[in-house]
Amino acid sequence: MQPLPHLPESLLEGLRTSHNLLAFSGGVDSSALFFTLLHQGIAFSVAHVNYQTRPQSDTEEAHVAALCKKHNIQAHFLTCKLSPSNFEHRARKTRYDFFERLAASHGFDTLLTAHQLDDRLEWFLMQLCQGAGAVELLGFKAQESREGLRLVRPFLEHTKASLKGFLHAHNLPYCLDASNDDPAFLRNRFRARFARPLLEEYSGGILNTFRFLANDVALLEGTFTHHAEELFVAKNTPLALRLVDKAAKHLGIVMSQAQRNAIDQKDGVIGGRVAVGWTQKAVFVAPFVQTPMPKPFKEACRKAGIPPLIRPYMYTKNITPSALIQTL
Repeated sequence: MQPLPHLPESLLEGLRTSHNLLAFSGGVDSSALFFTLLHQGIAFSVAHVNYQTRPQSDTEEAHVAALCKKHNIQAHFLTCKLSPSNFEHRARKTRYDFFERLAASHGFDTLLTAHQLDDRLEWFLMQLCQGAGAVELLGFKAQESREGLRLVRPFLEHTKASLKGFLHAHNLPYCLDASNDDPAFLRNRFRARFARPLLEEYSGGILNTFRFLANDVALLEGTFTHHAEELFVAKNTPLALRLVDKAAKHLGIVMSQAQRNAIDQKDGVIGGRVAVGWTQKAVFVAPFVQTPMPKPFKEACRKAGIPPLIRPYMYTKNITPSALIQTL
């Protein structure tokens, strides 16, 4: 009999102490995660979105409701009707807005999604064919932050076939979404023509490649040094703009491509709220503040090479230029 999908003990320890929300469609992947969490004794609630796109949508919602009632799991539902124009983008935004509202109103700090190795490979191949760098090729990460939520994807090293095998072996229920095989969607065509055949023959090598890529991207991206709560400093590398993007998101701004172009290696203010300053060695990101500063403080900043837009925030937080520069 096929065993329970393996989850690292370090991940399970974290989930046992967090307030978890599972994005639950009722399909193969999320059902496998649902029953894995139950078996491991992990407490969680579920969130289900009914887009009303198929005759089965209401049946699937009813299945999710009945399953949660059977296992005494709190369930949250959203029913919506979206424009077919750019549907996948609209659907993703709608469901993540829903998850974030639930997190704010119910105190969830961790969002679990059931993305798996097939999803990673499909994304990789699509990006490869459209033109992308290493970060875009990698796509999904096992853990990351989004609007104050910790996103956890426990199944990234499992294939969809193995998850389906687990459900079948234990006679566990799930729903099938026929639209996943509709060739009208680009991702479905990549799945049927490329991703699925490759995984059937080379899943071990593909998994190792994603592990190597994750390590390489971590080295390329570098890390921020944090000062006070909202001051970010990083070395000025070829991928520094990606770190600026992350810091801006932390400060509440999702940058457009035009905004990225405007502050790439140039000092500026994003959305009237986030200040960005560059030097030859580093990039600085902080809340945009306007306040008078004494001449000695401004002179110390100038000598230390602190960009002018960053100095007012440092002054309001009593951060000395010497303390900041020592970290670079």
